[in-house]
Amino acid sequence: MAVSISLAGKNAVVVGGAGGMGRCTARLLAEAGANVFIADLHGEEAAVTSQEIIRDFGVKSASCECNVTNKAQVEAAAKAAEQFLGRIDILNCIAGASTKVDFLEMPEEVYQFMMDVNAKGTFLVDQAFLKRMIPNGAGKVVNMSSMSGKEGYATNIAYTASKFAVTGMTQAIAKYCAPYNINVNCVCPGIVHTAIWDKLLQDVKDAGGDPDAYWEERIGGIPLKRPQTMEDIARMFLYLSSPFADNMTGQSINVTGGLILH
Repeated sequence: MAVSISLAGKNAVVVGGAGGMGRCTARLLAEAGANVFIADLHGEEAAVTSQEIIRDFGVKSASCECNVTNKAQVEAAAKAAEQFLGRIDILNCIAGASTKVDFLEMPEEVYQFMMDVNAKGTFLVDQAFLKRMIPNGAGKVVNMSSMSGKEGYATNIAYTASKFAVTGMTQAIAKYCAPYNINVNCVCPGIVHTAIWDKLLQDVKDAGGDPDAYWEERIGGIPLKRPQTMEDIARMFLYLSSPFADNMTGQSINVTGGLILH
């Protein structure tokens, strides 16, 4: 008998769900039967993704614009999601940013931007939504970290710092939420060709490097010899959002093709 993940009757929120890995994840949750609320900095794109979900999967979906670095906007998104869904069972916090700037040349504002979006953003999102999930006595929270949240890379020091923060924060929040039967984990993608990577490759080019050579060099170090796809990452978000992960919490799961083994 085939075994599949079903989220029928569950209500999910995807923060950063308008495009890229977030969009792929939102669609996969909906395909599994969950109603999906999308919050994203790009409000118009979030609305388009939401309408596609309704059309393609027949579940409930709605969206709002939300800057994860703005506490008031995050609180407003959490309130809107609760009003629309009635109850929040699943939170996937996928919003993030990256850049590639030489360490000694890195302006303070670049470092602060990485910390604001990736670390502070995760903190504000988890805090706002868990206020609404804890009274339910159950739930799944999945944050977006990175292989850079497991191992430091000289090419993206500010990003590394912000993602280590997400990994540690996930562990701490998991312990905080354990008495309330809420599982809190994070996904650590490897090399996924998304808009973030497009920007990184442009940064390489702007610095006088060869973006194609840089990309091939990074792929060459992966034991499975291929980059990860958005679907690879979305499937792990789906798994950690499902009852299959009921006895997992505080974990940082690598999806890196073997590039990171710890």
